[in-house]
Amino acid sequence: MHLFLHGKLFHRVIMDSLLGALLALTLSTPTVAFVPIGGGASTHVSITGTALLQKVADSCRAVAEAAGHEFKPTGTSPGELVQACLGPRAPGEVSGAKFLSALQEIYTQNGLVDRDFVNSAPHHFNSEAFLEGRGLITEGMVAIKANIRKENFKAARETLGRVLHTLQDFYSHSNWVELGYREPYSNLIRPDLPLESLADVNTPTCSDCPSGTCPNQILSNILKEKKLTSGYMGIFSSQKPK
Repeated sequence: MHLFLHGKLFHRVIMDSLLGALLALTLSTPTVAFVPIGGGASTHVSITGTALLQKVADSCRAVAEAAGHEFKPTGTSPGELVQACLGPRAPGEVSGAKFLSALQEIYTQNGLVDRDFVNSAPHHFNSEAFLEGRGLITEGMVAIKANIRKENFKAARETLGRVLHTLQDFYSHSNWVELGYREPYSNLIRPDLPLESLADVNTPTCSDCPSGTCPNQILSNILKEKKLTSGYMGIFSSQKPK
């Protein structure tokens, strides 16, 4: 059973667990606010890293127990998690350095969404592009699964990073929290379920703010009707409605 965790099969275990369990994590934990860079709040990278390592540890614990040994990492670093996952007598074909490099691929692609798709409303759930954003997430999940089946794990990791950025931006760039919701929106990863009560570009959603420091700008009827609305990129955006 130790051999089951070596080489490509190790990557398959990890990627399968990340696709299923990581997205499940996104659905099972309270939503939190975050910023793209710095500032002391959670960032795209810190949210992604925390979730990845938590789900890797959960998956490795289950696999280790099935292999007949305890999962007792000496710490929380990627190297320590890998060694505990492989087991005490495993030769350790997958090194901590390689695992850290694989995680970095996910983090890098997550961050590059802000550079490569800066003006793409669906990638950031801007400009009321809820359906298009959900499409990117669900299409990405299909691509990840296909790449796992082909053992093209690098492509699967990179797609996962990009998908997670868009998924995270839904909570940062929409009024989901302002509507009173405290659990993630499962319909975002379920193409068979509808996205309901969406505002569009012709729906008045917020009041003007000449001073730039106005609290509670979302219109009361939007909150009362539980309508989802998003931000718009750029003060003078041609897409920004009156």
